[in-house]
Amino acid sequence: MPVNIIPPQPWTGRSDPEDGPDALRLHHLAGKGDANRAVIGFASDAGVARNKGRIGAHDGPAAMRKAMAGLAAPQNPVRFTDLGDIEVLGDDLEAGQIALSEKLHQNLTQHGRIIVLGGGHETAFASYSGLAKAYPDKRIGIINLDAHLDLRLPGGNGPSSGTPFAQIRALAHEKFDYLCIGVAEESNTQALMDRAREWNVGTVSDHALIADKHAADDAVSAIIKRSDLVYLTIDIDVLPHFQAPGVSAPAARGVPLEIIEYLVVTVLTECKKTATPCPLADIVELSPPHDMQSVTAKSAALLARRLLMSAS
Repeated sequence: MPVNIIPPQPWTGRSDPEDGPDALRLHHLAGKGDANRAVIGFASDAGVARNKGRIGAHDGPAAMRKAMAGLAAPQNPVRFTDLGDIEVLGDDLEAGQIALSEKLHQNLTQHGRIIVLGGGHETAFASYSGLAKAYPDKRIGIINLDAHLDLRLPGGNGPSSGTPFAQIRALAHEKFDYLCIGVAEESNTQALMDRAREWNVGTVSDHALIADKHAADDAVSAIIKRSDLVYLTIDIDVLPHFQAPGVSAPAARGVPLEIIEYLVVTVLTECKKTATPCPLADIVELSPPHDMQSVTAKSAALLARRLLMSAS
C-alpha cells in the first residue's frame, strides 16, 4: 500500500501543576475532536527526492510536534485536535497527495483553521486541492513565504517539491492568484523568473524584506482584498541557514525569523480586517536528519504556534 494513515498520538511534555491552572503548554491543549483548530502531518520524502534535494522531510511532522508540545500557551489559549499523519511510502507521491487532499476536504469545514505539517513543498499541491474541493466556488489567494518560486514544470519523474504552484495553476486555471515573498534571485533560474512574470505571479525579494520589513505589506493587502479565502504556505528554508539549517536547501542569506513572524502576523491581521478567512496553512521542508540541536524545528514551532493559537 503506497500510503499509510497514521492515527494521532498523545501529545506529551513538561507540566507545572504547582503554578496553577494557567501553567499550560501546547500539549495540554491537544486532543479535542471538535476543537476549532487542527493539525495534520504529511510525512513524505518523495517530493524532495524527485527534486534532487537532501531527503529527510518525512520526519518533519513528528519533529515539529515535539518542538511545539513544550511551548507555553498564550493568555487565551485555543484548543486543537490532531488529525494524525498521511505517510507516503516509497515514491508514490501522487497517492499521498490525493490522500491528504481528501482528508483536508473532509475536515476543513469542521475546523476554523488546519495547519499542515510537511513534508516537502509537494505538500502544497495537496493542501490547495483539499481547500479547493471544500470551497469550490471561492477565489483562493495563495501567499507563499519562500526563497523559491516552486514553479518548475513536472518532468519525466513526475511532480516534485519544486512543482506545486505550476500544478496548482493547471488545476485552478483563471483563478490562480499567487504571491511569493522572500524570493532569492540566486535560487531561481531565469526560466522560473520569466515564468513568474508570464503567469502574473507577485514576488517580493529577500533583499527587499531585509532592507524594509514592510516591503510586502501592499502586496499582502492587495491579494487578501481580492480573495475569498487565503491559503498561507511557509517553506522553512526561507529563513537564514543559522535559523534553519535542517532543510533540503539551506539559505546562505535568507529572511530573518523576526521578519517572517511579522509577515505571518500581517497576513492574519489583514485577513481579520477584511473578514477574509485563512482556513489553511502549512509549514514545510523541515528535515530533522540535518537539524543540529533541533534549531529548525524550534523555528518552525514558533510559526506553527502563532498560526494555531491566533484568535484571527
